[in-house]
Amino acid sequence: MTKIVFEPPSAETPGYLRRTRMALEFRQKSATDAGPKLIDDMIEFLLPYVKEPADRSEAREALLDATQAQFMELIDAVTGESADPTSAQPNQEPSNAGPSE
Repeated sequence: MTKIVFEPPSAETPGYLRRTRMALEFRQKSATDAGPKLIDDMIEFLLPYVKEPADRSEAREALLDATQAQFMELIDAVTGESADPTSAQPNQEPSNAGPSE
């Protein structure tokens, strides 16, 4: 499994409501009509915050390999809804670089 270094936006990063709106849309759609397009959209939503692997294809693959709990924690981290975005990531290494998988 590829290690992911994820750097969510801070409380000072512009676009908070835009990110929150998208996350809400993902949650609603995943409860009713989750399909391949929704998964692709969720990956694209999270991809800008993946710092490692630097290769975007590898980063996509790493996100596709995440567990459901990890994936939802990453979405929560992007929207600022999680005080500890690494809580569902048991292989986290202590670091200021962001959560890792």
